[in-house]
Amino acid sequence: MYPRTLVLVIAVLAALAGGALAAELSNRGPYGEFFFDPATGLTWCDPDVLTDTDRAALDVFVTRNSTGWVWATSAQIDALLGSTAPAGSDLEDVMGAPQFIVGAGGPRWIGYYEGAIPDGWLIQSDTEPYDVLTQSGGQGGVAAWGPGGWLVNAADPTTLPRLADQGVHRQLFHDESSGLYWCDPSLFVGFTRDQVTDWLAANPGWRWAAAAEVAALVGRLSVGDVSLVEIMGAPQFWAGAGEPRWIGYYEQAAQPDGLLLEANIEPTFHIVTNYGTQSSSAGWNPGAWVVTAGAPTATAEASWGEVKRIYR
Repeated sequence: MYPRTLVLVIAVLAALAGGALAAELSNRGPYGEFFFDPATGLTWCDPDVLTDTDRAALDVFVTRNSTGWVWATSAQIDALLGSTAPAGSDLEDVMGAPQFIVGAGGPRWIGYYEGAIPDGWLIQSDTEPYDVLTQSGGQGGVAAWGPGGWLVNAADPTTLPRLADQGVHRQLFHDESSGLYWCDPSLFVGFTRDQVTDWLAANPGWRWAAAAEVAALVGRLSVGDVSLVEIMGAPQFWAGAGEPRWIGYYEQAAQPDGLLLEANIEPTFHIVTNYGTQSSSAGWNPGAWVVTAGAPTATAEASWGEVKRIYR
């Protein structure tokens, strides 16, 4: 019935006798992209939200994000057994679309998790109306199953500091966590690195962003849960199925001389999900990652076009 790559370690509800009472899972997030388990206080990312990425990209997100997301353990996934959907709903309403349908229609969610052997973990509902989680286990060769990712957060991610649009002409954004103000990278498209350096010299208070500062934006949501294109400006590249990617020079002039951020949670693209380096950035129509600690003045913003003409 199952491929050889499937390592299924069944944990049934009967094994939970004497354990904690089953919890009712609930949606969290403006698009229902997260769900909350009141038994543990953990917020989970719906596995299907992360199905367009791979283990390496998810490792980057987990390693770089500053918003509390970590890999779930197999024990944490197993602990969801017995959990239910709210009355009148099924589990797909809460946990998102499954990665596989079992038997007569039971949903199975499959994803990467903290462990490496097996490299995936699953949980499923077997009995109509599919509103109770009944089995879980390991899944080997998980990449072949279109997996998502099992990520948990001890905080409510929807209440954490966000990225906000700023500026008279919406050419800036503000990180509510660090307090830094950023220029939209697209403002420097067409500039050489030296021209950006000249602009920084002419605008005291602005400086190159460090790699760690760019990476710290991973995991941030947008104010209003709008597309990050409305917050961070036009991307320098569209990846895959239309995911926005921002590319820019930063404080390091040596290779890799550029950094990128990406939002790949469709269709809203409201969370920064990926970070990486970009070598030979000039070939990618780059912008620039520049920051200031103080709120820019209206005068500085209004004179932006003039400054750009001078330093082009």
